[in-house]
Amino acid sequence: MRHLVISTLLLAFLTPALAPAASYQWRDDQGVTHFTDDADRVPEKYLNRAREIQSVAGEKKTASPTPPAIKGEGAPAAAPAPTSPEGDHASAELNKLREDLAAKQAELARLRRKWQLAKGRNPSQKEIKEFEKKRADGKATFEDNPYVNRSPLSSPIPARIAYLRKLEEVQKDEERIRQLEQQLKAQGK
Repeated sequence: MRHLVISTLLLAFLTPALAPAASYQWRDDQGVTHFTDDADRVPEKYLNRAREIQSVAGEKKTASPTPPAIKGEGAPAAAPAPTSPEGDHASAELNKLREDLAAKQAELARLRRKWQLAKGRNPSQKEIKEFEKKRADGKATFEDNPYVNRSPLSSPIPARIAYLRKLEEVQKDEERIRQLEQQLKAQGK
């Protein structure tokens, strides 16, 4: 009996809690309401209208919200003085970085959109004015803040982390491109 109780408790603590996955709702220009469980499917022009709702089915995505480790973390900050074969290597690396940068920038825009949706509400001008008035009078409370996502089951933190990691990766690539361009310019290529 004792082993059964211990096993049951151990199983209960090791089983992750099942929380409903987030869904998103928005109304288009024709007044049609749309629903999706993927933040990437919300059209960019309707981001300010989209709001997060909890899924009835409680389905969870299997994809991890954080991106893989940043590539090239151990890359040297400055390239050594180039010789002719290294100049060809630098040119090839530059072309590869330029090709990859467009895809990374598209991914960055997607992650930013996902973060915007996860942050919570996009309040109307009326809600913002009312909140600012209450805050000026010193009567504003946490519940009055129109920007706060009131769902305890969702958090913008994973989306923010993914966005900031991708932003850092894009910035490193852009810096490396500038270095390679200067290096090739110094060689006269």
